[in-house]
Amino acid sequence: MVQVDLITGFLGSGKTTFMRHYARYMVQQGWNVCILENDFGAVNVDVMLLQDILGDHCDMESISGGCDCDTHQRRMRTKLISLAMQGFDMNFLTSCTTNRWISGTVWAT
Repeated sequence: MVQVDLITGFLGSGKTTFMRHYARYMVQQGWNVCILENDFGAVNVDVMLLQDILGDHCDMESISGGCDCDTHQRRMRTKLISLAMQGFDMNFLTSCTTNRWISGTVWAT
């Protein structure tokens, strides 16, 4: 079983800043973490802003283009299962709070 922390908030609420500090802390504690970025924009700004924390114990995956909720939920489930099989201890899942369906997807997985 892999721990998944769901980090949500409105645009500009500090999700990326929080994630940067939290991921660094967890890596220092010896955890293998992966950040799963849920983004609906054409340019994934968070991926660019978090590049400096990536390394041997921290990776990042992105799911984008979620205009169809059912398709996006299937992609999310598949990605979470894949990350668990890759041996990560913890996954951070980020989402804007306008994506209300996402918490149901995580719990269903």
